[in-house]
Amino acid sequence: MNTRPSKLVAVLATLTIGCGQDYIVNPRSGRLVVSPGMVDMDTVAVGSATSFELQLIASEGSVGVLAMHLQNVEGEWFALDTEDLPTVDETEDALVSLSYAPLDEGFHWATLSIVTDEKDDFEHLVDVRGVADWASARVTPSIIDFGPVEQDEVGVDTITFTNTSALDYEILSVTGGDAPFAVDIALPAAVRAGQSLDMTVTFEPSDLEEVSTELGFVLDASLDLDPITLRGNACTTAAGSLYDQDGDGFGWCASDCDDHDATAHPGGVEEIDGIDNDCDGLIDEGTTAYDDDGDGFSEDDGDCNDSDVEIYPGNVEIAGNGIDDDCDGVTDSGNNDMDADGYATTGGDCDDSDASAAPGLPEVIDGIDNDCDGLIDEGTTAYDDDGDGYTESAGDCDDSDALVNPAARELPNWIDDDCDGTVDDGTEYADDDGDGFSEMGGDCDDGNAAVNPGSYDLPEDGLDADCDGEDG
Repeated sequence: MNTRPSKLVAVLATLTIGCGQDYIVNPRSGRLVVSPGMVDMDTVAVGSATSFELQLIASEGSVGVLAMHLQNVEGEWFALDTEDLPTVDETEDALVSLSYAPLDEGFHWATLSIVTDEKDDFEHLVDVRGVADWASARVTPSIIDFGPVEQDEVGVDTITFTNTSALDYEILSVTGGDAPFAVDIALPAAVRAGQSLDMTVTFEPSDLEEVSTELGFVLDASLDLDPITLRGNACTTAAGSLYDQDGDGFGWCASDCDDHDATAHPGGVEEIDGIDNDCDGLIDEGTTAYDDDGDGFSEDDGDCNDSDVEIYPGNVEIAGNGIDDDCDGVTDSGNNDMDADGYATTGGDCDDSDASAAPGLPEVIDGIDNDCDGLIDEGTTAYDDDGDGYTESAGDCDDSDALVNPAARELPNWIDDDCDGTVDDGTEYADDDGDGFSEMGGDCDDGNAAVNPGSYDLPEDGLDADCDGEDG
């Protein structure tokens, strides 16, 4: 015999759910749908929090929520943030808010129980899960030295941000990227797990003053990154090789007037090339193309005595003074010029028996006072111009400075003091291992090119590769 009633008019039942709590169920005709049926919080950084909202939908009629309970199963980091127990009908859905705030890494999950007054299936179970990982990232290099950059020129380099965790990041802002430095990045910038982002950084100075800054990155995760040091025109901290770009032994920080041209440096030999080869502020002086006496004529223009402003082509010849005033090759009457060099003794010829000695002749290495100025071989590589006991022929690389010669001691001053072709070698300014960083520039082992502030430090290998004082 069938004892079930044909129609259920009203039923009051007491149900025991979960931990023994009693709920009164008044069956209604509505049906509740929970969306989604499983909540996946995805990967979250340890120490941060995220939230999610479940949608409660009544497919027909209305449904009353009698209780909600969240049970953490793996980890204790999920929480139910909705306190009110809603009634859901066809005209208005309800939202249930959950949060996930992990304090350790790994996979975590919980179960949400929603008890309703439905006729049957009055308990809805929703799995909630998430993964937590420690936030980590790397920005390289740790130091960028743009070297010497002239006014209105632009130095360019690259910074690489590498996401080394299982989390996705957004770079929200960049600090310290103010003029004369700039970072080319559109913010916010997404960097997915395991990926890298290259950023162009520039240095555009308005003057030649030394400048530096620390570049920082603000992320949407709880992660503190060490700042990157940017510097330019930094003579007090830079490596000698970086600031002697033409390799002529004289750095931009010292007195090299053109560090892009190896033929221009202090002590250089002046040539007819339109360049200030010896960095004294004059161009082509001491050559036949230079008007030494300022009379408007150089030796190449026919000036027969370019040390006397009163002697030049076209000047009025003064009879009886023993000088070829107009540089036509005839001194006065020409009868007293014994060696036919255009000058008589009365005209200043210091040796009228030798045609290679006369006022205005170029000095050559021959042990003779060719230009009759009382000095022998001056202005040539055989003459000790600075009186330090060494000529250019004997290896003096700057014969205008008595402190620079092959016997001098090398000092940290951006000058090749001992003329061995290397600036500041053996001092804290020099980049001895060729890795782009000197001891002054932060290199903690200048004998090992793999150790410098721009290197990546492998963890726990016993080597402080990036010179930050820590291993890894």
